[in-house]
Amino acid sequence: MSPDVEPGRRPGTRAGLGSFGRVLVVRLGPGEDVLPAMERLLLDAKLTSGAIVSGVASLQHASVRNIVRFPEEWPIQTGDRTRTTVAGPLEILAMQGNVAPTPDGGIFIHCHVEFSVGAPAAVTYGGHLIEDTIVGTTCEIYVAELRGLDVRRIHDPETKTLELDMDPRLSNGP
Repeated sequence: MSPDVEPGRRPGTRAGLGSFGRVLVVRLGPGEDVLPAMERLLLDAKLTSGAIVSGVASLQHASVRNIVRFPEEWPIQTGDRTRTTVAGPLEILAMQGNVAPTPDGGIFIHCHVEFSVGAPAAVTYGGHLIEDTIVGTTCEIYVAELRGLDVRRIHDPETKTLELDMDPRLSNGP
């Protein structure tokens, strides 16, 4: 068995326990592009490992990415995804995800959003947040820092992309 496979778990499955530390509270103003603004503020706060626990906003428009098919061979390529931009006004109903450092010293924001349009009423969209999601009047985000757990993005040999890893890991042993 590979040293990366913990007893009783499938390859690629990992878990670790940490706790929340500081909480970054953000208000983005009209015209801000949500994802690059989040990255800038997280780096300014030196918060590189955390959980996006809440986000609400009004938006001029939103851009998301969704997978449309799994490839025969990893990694997922551009043609396996679709990009959608929805014109506003819109309301973010939920935002969640995580933040982790990358091997090159940057940060990786993995954030999903669900948002609604005003007309027709009660129509919702969602997906992986990408650049070109522009704030209407306000965007409010809470990011909780992780402590006691070294979380990072590493190259995964199976999916051939950056995946979460952590230290220490939970094990099934005593």
